[in-house]
Amino acid sequence: MAPPARRPTSADVAARAGVSRATVSMVLNNRVEGTVAPATREKVLRAAEELGYARSAIALSLKQQRTRTIGLITDEIATSPWAGRMVRAASMAAARADYMVITVDLSLRDASVEGALRTLAERQVDGLLYATMGRRVVPAPAARPGLPMVLLNCETADGPDGAESAAAGSSSVDPQLVEPPSFVPDDYEGARRAARRLAEVGHERIVMLSGGDSSVACLEREAGFRDELEERGLEPEVVDAGWQMDDGYRWLTLLLREEAPPTAVFCIRDRVAAGVLHAASAAGLQVPRDLSVIGFDDEDYFAETLTPPLTTIGLPHVEMGEQAMARLLALIDAPEAPGAGAAPAPVRIPCPLVERETVGRPHD
Repeated sequence: MAPPARRPTSADVAARAGVSRATVSMVLNNRVEGTVAPATREKVLRAAEELGYARSAIALSLKQQRTRTIGLITDEIATSPWAGRMVRAASMAAARADYMVITVDLSLRDASVEGALRTLAERQVDGLLYATMGRRVVPAPAARPGLPMVLLNCETADGPDGAESAAAGSSSVDPQLVEPPSFVPDDYEGARRAARRLAEVGHERIVMLSGGDSSVACLEREAGFRDELEERGLEPEVVDAGWQMDDGYRWLTLLLREEAPPTAVFCIRDRVAAGVLHAASAAGLQVPRDLSVIGFDDEDYFAETLTPPLTTIGLPHVEMGEQAMARLLALIDAPEAPGAGAAPAPVRIPCPLVERETVGRPHD
């Protein structure tokens, strides 16, 4: 029986390409800028491919004292129809940097944030990303000292009161713990953008159908809506409607019974906006001729399929995922860099206006 073929080594690649092992190492570890000529790099890569050479992940981990893995803790993202874009974007950014992502989804098992942190730390991940489906305030997760962490779509409480009121999977807060950086959507400016769009085309009575709760997204969207209209000399009207389709249907039906109903409605969520569109159609109104409507979320496979397709404010899930992972990888590479240990304000990612067919000038 013939002995198994020997795996090619970096020395074999160097001999094949006619270069030093140091040059091979620089090329295969992508440290060639200013040190290795492009032609030499191509020669090394071609030799590695011809020999079937593959770097040993184990050997690389031992050398760099890293596992090149990221621990990702999520709540309900796996069951979300749209927030999964954050996880995909973050995972792809990690893969481009040659990192593997290990995910612990708290909705699929009887798990706590503390338990997930402990499990991932035992697997010696190089960094942690904690992501939530909806924007939330959470107590600062107690990660292992020296283990970088970034929050995605959530932020830590400003103090004990905020921590106690946060709907989080963890109830313990370490007062000595430095809060991790966080990346969240700019709900406030997104709502201002929606109110601005409706005001700019001439609407004067604009009603917001809000969620009617104390969630961060709800409060910031209400504040943005109010501030934009007040600065324009218009009276903001906010109705505590709810977050579901039937809430939008019910409240627009009530508003249309008024002597001078609104000519534009801004909805806390696309599903509320869908209810508004159904109610408008049932009342014989044409959108946007008789009523303009703007939603919020740009929910996948939903907002664009409504009749007419919904103008909305998008949630920047892809950008959030990419930027959060980029920050985490930077912290892994340079944990002692200036500002690495600071607790910066949340990074607010702009929410774009997605123009479709539900906004027009008021009909005389």
